[in-house]
Amino acid sequence: MRLKNWKNLFFCILLASSGGSWCCIRIDAVESANTDIWRPKNLTSTQVNYQQLCQKLEQEAINSLCKQSSELHPLDFQMPLNLAQQTPQTTQAPDQTEKPENIQKQNDPPQLESQPSNLPISSPDSKEQLLNAPPQINQSQRLERLMQLLRSPKEPPGSDSNRELGLRVRLRPLEQQPPPPTEQSVVSFKPIGYLQAHVGYFQTNNIFSSDDNPIEDGFIISGLTLASAYFPLGSKTYLNGSIDGNLIRYMNQSQYHYNQVRFNLSIYQQLSQRMYGEISWSNQQLFYANNSDRLDSFKAGDRFLNEISLELSLGRRDPLTSRLTVDSFYELSVNFADPLSRDRIINSFWVSLNYYLQKPLQVGIDYQANFSDFTQRDREDQLHRLFGHLNYRISDTSNMNVQAGVSLGSSTAENIDFDGWFFSINYSFQLGQF
Repeated sequence: MRLKNWKNLFFCILLASSGGSWCCIRIDAVESANTDIWRPKNLTSTQVNYQQLCQKLEQEAINSLCKQSSELHPLDFQMPLNLAQQTPQTTQAPDQTEKPENIQKQNDPPQLESQPSNLPISSPDSKEQLLNAPPQINQSQRLERLMQLLRSPKEPPGSDSNRELGLRVRLRPLEQQPPPPTEQSVVSFKPIGYLQAHVGYFQTNNIFSSDDNPIEDGFIISGLTLASAYFPLGSKTYLNGSIDGNLIRYMNQSQYHYNQVRFNLSIYQQLSQRMYGEISWSNQQLFYANNSDRLDSFKAGDRFLNEISLELSLGRRDPLTSRLTVDSFYELSVNFADPLSRDRIINSFWVSLNYYLQKPLQVGIDYQANFSDFTQRDREDQLHRLFGHLNYRISDTSNMNVQAGVSLGSSTAENIDFDGWFFSINYSFQLGQF
């Protein structure tokens, strides 16, 4: 039986494509029309060769596909493994990694242990005037006695010159001249209060008193103070009150911006010419200035601290020379706060050596120590500061204060450390009196 002129031969070749698809190509082999006899041996060998060729092409296609995939998509084979590893992280890792950050950065207020409110401003003007009050009173009394002596008419003692000239000297009545201001008239014109503005900058390398992650940052504090004069309740007892409002704005940690309102009422007692005592009541309230990034966290205007303090302080000034003085100060403060975790008793001691280079310029070196005992939890802090200061009275209504030094201290609470350096500059000016 003669075979047909056309025979169809099929084989499959594996090819690599960008999508990794497989296809079969049919190849038609044409035999010569003159071939009358089919040769099984050639057919068998041809099939074997086709199979070998197909296997070879298949292997090359696989190798080419692997090579191409590895070059174009080196992470494709790792993605299923990475996705399997990242899936639990997206659900659990944020809770673990953000939990301490959220507690510190989102939910909890900033640490207020080393803020400039704890830094004493050397030689407050009001207390300085009261410490110098006794000599001024004595001088005014002496002036008043002298004026009384001048008012009294007296006959001049006789002298040879007067007798020879035949003249009698008599003082002109002082009633025709305006009376000089007396102590009572000066007191009646004293202002009962004043309004003062202030702005300052505070910089430290451990802004949040952190042990494991100290952060260097600074903030600007600006505000107004409405204060009353020292009203005399007795010969050496005075009453004073003030209201402060401050805006605290961090340079980098903007999520910690907050506002402060403080009320103060104190009774000042002059114990001696160089020593005084004071009993004070104060209330400070701190409010968040910005909204939190989290919807379930704090909002702008929320109060995060309400603290009432009862303070008993003693101060003394000892002059060593006409320009060198030593100021010492002790204060016992009992604080009741909301939240209760801020309740504490603070013992503060401060000593300052001051030197007056000129009348408006004063420099000095200070040492301050604070010992805090928290009453509602097991925590005790000790803080030491050694710093230098410069006070410059620019005018009768403006003053500048600069402080720079180091802080040392420790706490029984974890992750609290006071070690670091600090720098502050403050400028205050009086807006008016009333």
